[in-house]
Amino acid sequence: MKNNIVVVKEMKSLIKKAPGFKKKELADYKLDIIALCEFGCRYCSSNEGNYLRINRKKFAKDAKNQIGRAVIPKDDPSLMMVWHDVVGQLENELSGKPKGFGAGLTLMFSMLTDGFSPSLVREGTTKKVLKLMLDQTSFRIRVLTKNAIVGSPEWLEFFVKHKDRFVVGLSIGSLDDAWSKNMERGTSSPSERFEALANLQRSGVPTFGMLCPVFPDIVLNKQVEEMVKLVRPEVVENIWVEPYNDRNNWAVVRDGYTQNSPVYKWFTDVYDLKKTQRWSAYATELYLRLRLEALEYEWLPKLKYLLYEDKIMSDDAPMFRGLDGVLLQSKPGDDGLSKNPHIARLQR
Repeated sequence: MKNNIVVVKEMKSLIKKAPGFKKKELADYKLDIIALCEFGCRYCSSNEGNYLRINRKKFAKDAKNQIGRAVIPKDDPSLMMVWHDVVGQLENELSGKPKGFGAGLTLMFSMLTDGFSPSLVREGTTKKVLKLMLDQTSFRIRVLTKNAIVGSPEWLEFFVKHKDRFVVGLSIGSLDDAWSKNMERGTSSPSERFEALANLQRSGVPTFGMLCPVFPDIVLNKQVEEMVKLVRPEVVENIWVEPYNDRNNWAVVRDGYTQNSPVYKWFTDVYDLKKTQRWSAYATELYLRLRLEALEYEWLPKLKYLLYEDKIMSDDAPMFRGLDGVLLQSKPGDDGLSKNPHIARLQR
């Protein structure tokens, strides 16, 4: 559990457009209610994102003044950064908005952090914020979390009561509870998250699958189909899937596996020895197994495969022919096509 809490200067606006998530077809807007969440996922992309990167020196100084150490997120997974009065700030922000604000649009709660961080839930902040959004906007709210509490009786009652306004998903990329305990510190275990998702589905709450990122051991161990079945693709609205993409944290993730394991060697080959072909083969196999499963059980229209395609090699590119269920995420060229010439040929 987090114990190093640092108060940092709040953002000027909490509700913001989310072009990155719009490209992923996840949301039009986003709402984060904390600067750095209570979960210490060692692979977290937010730790290398613009917000924390741009403010790194300022936040390190705040940490030095408040807890005596000038630490940054990647140095200390127990670090948590909060804003002073997020509920009051949101009330002020919404006071000038019409009730129809957000009609026909989806808002992600949350994009960079987890709005169901345990202390936020205990203090009632999470529920106060969601009630404000229900009462004063017309957004459909996409909840994404690693906290299985969303499948508890209290929260099931809340979501059922407002199921026309919510769609709920739990981010899961592994089936290994022991691995998760070390690499996703403070989160609910993968098995608990799958159970919470099932509880939501049994209660009639709209859900979505979020297998992001799917770590290489799932592909190496031929567990893709097992993971997909636990999401229940016949029930969810959509399933987003993404292969692991390094964000300056590959060595930390690799060290979460035993040194003699195939997945440890995979990380060494791909990121230390620069054998890009291994990453390309993994991302391609993940897609092919998903596509085969989706075709067999007729849920291909629900698949949203998030592919940063710049490292897909020439031998693998033809396997994506048709790009069924694929959302290309790398920055395109001036012609609107992928900068990867092998993928661009498929687009043409």
